[in-house]
Amino acid sequence: MLEIEKKYWDKGIKYVAGIDEAGRGPLAGPVVAASVIFNPNEEIEDIRDSKKLSDKKRNYLFDIITEKAVSIGVGIVHEDKIDEINILKATFLAMNKSIGELNVNPEQILVDGPYSNIKLYSVEHIINGDNLSQSIAAASIIAKVTRDRLMKEYDKIFSEYGFSKHKGYGTKLHIKMIKKIKSSPIHRKSFKIVNENIPNYSFFKKNKHGLNNLGNQIIATKYVRNKHIFIDKNIEFGDITIDYCFLSSVTKKLLFIKTIVKNNSNNKRIDEYKNLDKSIYKHLVDKYIKKNNYDKKYSFSVISIEFTKSKKPIINIL
Repeated sequence: MLEIEKKYWDKGIKYVAGIDEAGRGPLAGPVVAASVIFNPNEEIEDIRDSKKLSDKKRNYLFDIITEKAVSIGVGIVHEDKIDEINILKATFLAMNKSIGELNVNPEQILVDGPYSNIKLYSVEHIINGDNLSQSIAAASIIAKVTRDRLMKEYDKIFSEYGFSKHKGYGTKLHIKMIKKIKSSPIHRKSFKIVNENIPNYSFFKKNKHGLNNLGNQIIATKYVRNKHIFIDKNIEFGDITIDYCFLSSVTKKLLFIKTIVKNNSNNKRIDEYKNLDKSIYKHLVDKYIKKNNYDKKYSFSVISIEFTKSKKPIINIL
């Protein structure tokens, strides 16, 4: 698994980066690419194509690779961009993003597959590279585990689809749920089965909570994309129900989120939340934090979302 890398190391080329991706075929979620650079002659036992490893083994090797690699870069391209530019271009974009996330400049790049659009570096394309190169195989593990973990977070928001089981791939269960409850904001509309099952306004009108649920999901998806960790949802604080609680991966604060779909009937509620006396609820929040052994640092955001005739909803943090 180091034969290809040694060809370059022996020439004095130190930083050889392997690149691979995960998630080209799913009906939902992003495509993820990773770049991995090891020190010359760094050998890690059992690294191979991520698809040939158990979930437990992949997660174990993910930690080993993270510990021993000189640098790791991860590039994520989400479903809306995939629909805009197509999956091949999105995969290439994710690869280039992963290179940009490296903290050292690669001198040579090894890419799994017959082609890419990487232009700023010397590139060798290797068919079946994840079975021939440790660096590429390591990248496949990083990409796969990163994507799987992201889909597990999405599963907590869109629990009906079973994302934690199939990670967005087109299983019978997944397709059955798309037909039954329509597609979600993280489904790829470029797939026929998804495009044929995009919910319209009348679909949401039949369910009085439909637009509220959609608004909550769209807001929560943005927090997951920003690498926040899902903690809880539908939390009762007296007469207020908090829609979501996330943990910020940067500040390590808890983020309590209340989402309101903006329309004529809700405008009064929005004004009420703007003028909310937070001290009334502080003891309830403190009690929740103490009960669950969380850090006491937290913030409370009220967010309005307005659905318009344009493609993107209008979102404001109040």
